[in-house]
Amino acid sequence: MIEVEFKYAIDPQVKPRLEARLRDAQFDRLVQNSDIYYDTLTYDLLQKAVFVRVRNQQTLQFKFNEQAEKAHIESTERAFSLSAQAKHTTAINTLFAHFLPTWQAGLSWEDALQKNKLVVLAHIENTRRQYIYDSVKLCVDTIAGIGEFLEVEVECEEGTNTHHLHSHLRRIFGDVVAEPLSVGYVELWLHQHNLQAYHKGVYRLPDNVEPGKGNMPC
Repeated sequence: MIEVEFKYAIDPQVKPRLEARLRDAQFDRLVQNSDIYYDTLTYDLLQKAVFVRVRNQQTLQFKFNEQAEKAHIESTERAFSLSAQAKHTTAINTLFAHFLPTWQAGLSWEDALQKNKLVVLAHIENTRRQYIYDSVKLCVDTIAGIGEFLEVEVECEEGTNTHHLHSHLRRIFGDVVAEPLSVGYVELWLHQHNLQAYHKGVYRLPDNVEPGKGNMPC
């Protein structure tokens, strides 16, 4: 699956207009996501724009972009249920080995963690209000300790030409929000909690932007 998304920080000044526009969308659900991201001790995955997380202790997810453009807009996503991980073991090990040449195959996710000395990179708690608008997913995310954000995203099959989707997604709330962020939640979390890791990553905030200082793009 390919995920194309634009992420915006929600400034208090534009929030009333955003909420008014969301009344035209169909409310889908309220979701609480607890995401734990993993990497090697030397941040080998982060340096390749590869993000590995366990969501709600249930699903192992990979998000990556091997072209690694300088904005966190498009990525390939693969997901594996940990409750049925036995049938996914080969696929999981193959995917890890593609990005980490020294990967030692594990018999389970727990075994792989131990063998390859993976450590927690980031822990992100997200309360999400999800809407559907003209076949596009809209998510209002409250990220604990970081702030409130809007995600405008669409999912499609791998191999799809996604160029036209970029302009379409930007137009949806273009009159309410300004420039999208060039980073994801991991980078925002690392900027606060682990600057050493943040500076190893592919995606960066503009030099004049400081999260939490009131000058993030909105």
